[in-house]
Amino acid sequence: MCKTLETIRFCSCADNLESATKHAKSIYYVWTMEHATGFNDIAMDGLLMAYPEQLDELYAEFIVKELNSKNVFDFDYQPKENDSLRIERVNPKKRYEKKELIGDHLNFYFKFDEWQIGYPTPFTYEYEIYKNGNVEIIKK
Repeated sequence: MCKTLETIRFCSCADNLESATKHAKSIYYVWTMEHATGFNDIAMDGLLMAYPEQLDELYAEFIVKELNSKNVFDFDYQPKENDSLRIERVNPKKRYEKKELIGDHLNFYFKFDEWQIGYPTPFTYEYEIYKNGNVEIIKK
C-alpha cells in the first residue's frame, strides 16, 4: 500500500545546509525563506515562466494548504507581506528520476495575509535570505 503525505515540516536545524545535503542520504528537498527588504530600483520589464505545480511527491496545492492552516516551521515564524519560500530538489538520483514536465523547485509567496503558489510580482522587490533548511515529509 502506498503511503500518502500527511504533512510537511520545514526544519531549520542544519548549520551548514550545503554540507548536510551532500552527506545525508535522507535529505531530498531543501527550502529557502526570503524577506522583501524594499523596492527594486532597477527598471526591468518581463514575465516569469509558469511555475511548477509538482515536485516529485510534493504538490503545490497541498503545501499551500499546509502553510495557510498551521505553522509548519520548526521555529516561531510570523509571515510578512511578500515573503518568498522556495523548495528545491537535492540529490535527485537518490530518490526520483527527473521528469521533464515536473520542475526542480516549487515557489510560494505571502500576499494579502495568505500564502500563494508562484512568485511575487517580478522585478518589484529586493530580497535577502531569512532562513533555510531541509524539508521533512511525514507520511501516514
